[in-house]
Amino acid sequence: MENLLLMGIDTRPMVNSALKLDYKTFSISYFKTVDFKVPYAEKHVLDQESVISCGRFEENYSPEKLLELSKDFLLQNNDENEIDKIVLTTGINAKNFSGEFKKFRKIVRSNKNTECVENKFKFFNKLKNKFNVPLTFQPSDVWELNEILQQYTNNQFILKPLQGSGGLGIFLLNNESCDELKQVNEICQNISLENYILQEHIEGTNVSSSVLSSHNDRKNLINSRLITEHDLGNESYEYSGNILPLDENSFRMFNDNQTNSDDGNTKNINFNELNDEMKNTSEDLIRQFKLIGSNGVDYILDKDGELEVIEINPRFQGTYELVENVLGINLLNAHIQACEGEIIDIPNPSKYSIKKIIYARKQVNIGNLNIPNVYDIPYEGVKIEKDQPLVTIISSNEDLKTAIDDAKIAEDEVYKNID
Repeated sequence: MENLLLMGIDTRPMVNSALKLDYKTFSISYFKTVDFKVPYAEKHVLDQESVISCGRFEENYSPEKLLELSKDFLLQNNDENEIDKIVLTTGINAKNFSGEFKKFRKIVRSNKNTECVENKFKFFNKLKNKFNVPLTFQPSDVWELNEILQQYTNNQFILKPLQGSGGLGIFLLNNESCDELKQVNEICQNISLENYILQEHIEGTNVSSSVLSSHNDRKNLINSRLITEHDLGNESYEYSGNILPLDENSFRMFNDNQTNSDDGNTKNINFNELNDEMKNTSEDLIRQFKLIGSNGVDYILDKDGELEVIEINPRFQGTYELVENVLGINLLNAHIQACEGEIIDIPNPSKYSIKKIIYARKQVNIGNLNIPNVYDIPYEGVKIEKDQPLVTIISSNEDLKTAIDDAKIAEDEVYKNID
């Protein structure tokens, strides 16, 4: 039996998959939640059982903390527990394995070099002559930024982090000239502009592809309708979940909150053609950037029905459990096999699955959240700070409306058990 180490912010879904396989499983993560099934051995950064408040993730997390915790697993002289394979998920990549950890890159079953896609300015420069992408700039200072805005007065823009994911840290700029310049100056006083890009804001619907790839081949697993807080009527663009598979029903589910999404040509979308275009484009992108394993490609389908490439996530996506539910596969096993050169046959979807992340919009005290369809459950009695993720809701059914209704019931129960 081989020893497998899973590392990332939240390894709970991958641990569940690993426990169904023939591995002795080790886990290093930031979160450990009530519903975390403990593998052979695990360590975590946030110890909810001994804190009053879970604090703010962005202030407390770093990949270096994961590596520090991994020393007992990676650097110990114990042949029985020597790690054979490492699989990485969100929050850490192979490049973080430096110094005394560098030698372990060779056993990583994930992408070894992701700089080309994680640096969003380099990514867009490489794509702009071949794919539809938003206008993207990297201004050196606020003066250059304002010059760009004055040059493109008919476009609306966002400021977004040069690196990062999950829709965090995005600022939508007001394109009414005098207010915009004032707003930009205020924003730039509170950020490091060198760590941001200026990007055209595309009105439309967020969609995403999951792709499985080896060095020699790649297959589109499934496409999904991606949900952000903006889709739910909020101001932020944080990632809030997905519905899959992508078809007319899942595409339209949250479009009532989008003023432009049902205008123009989007009423006449041929979803077979859309899925084929996403499949072909995603496989082409994954090939071009030489990525392996499970990867995701995010798009916006604009109000004219054109796909705009937004980013590649060179790791497991938030759709992880949904993909397993809908396709009936073990995605961790499929990922490892792909990294080692073999891609599984892709089954047809058998049902719908929806994921929704609930954020705490004020500091809340946690009650008993052992509720059907609720995951990533905090320990009873702890406090979750404002705007931090609270729980994940996942519901699956052959009927989309039933899946949506079940998710809504779970969400209502969550709110009844916090204060």
